[in-house]
Amino acid sequence: MSTQHPTMSQEDLILYILNRLEPEKSDKIRLNKLAFFTEFAHLTKFDCDLSSAKYAAIDNGPVIDDYDKILKAMEKNGLVTVDGYIIRPLKSPSAEIPENTRAFVDKIIDKYSKLTNNELITLSHATDSYKITTNNEREMGKIIDKKLASLETFLADDNDSVQSNEDELLKVDRSRLIRYATSR
Repeated sequence: MSTQHPTMSQEDLILYILNRLEPEKSDKIRLNKLAFFTEFAHLTKFDCDLSSAKYAAIDNGPVIDDYDKILKAMEKNGLVTVDGYIIRPLKSPSAEIPENTRAFVDKIIDKYSKLTNNELITLSHATDSYKITTNNEREMGKIIDKKLASLETFLADDNDSVQSNEDELLKVDRSRLIRYATSR
């Protein structure tokens, strides 16, 4: 994994996601799932952190570690308003985001924000990084190692698929095969 500095603070990541969501869809569950999917998709595509956020594996799937504490501090600093489970941004992120990163992140947020909260939870429980971290949901509260992002192939950009048609067999050039001696 690249040691490049993260593009955004965890607060900027939260603000960025919240600024892209419709007000009625900006709840804590959706925010946490979108942050996780966006971060891990970015890691899969660019092999570097998108943000400084860490993710904990809890009963409802991956969440930004200490997200309640972070949101309270952000509210105190006038960055967001929290009304029960709904969070609304009061500012834009302060980080400058490169255009290729912005386009990729926007695509991931838009794709996964269309899902219901139950679908997001179910999908996050199906991730290999969550399963490994929780020992198949037997141990909760651990931090998910971001190096596990490479296992999450479904988060990769749709245009990055290795083989466009899964039903198509690979072509073998028989002239390049090596004959091995066999004893019979």
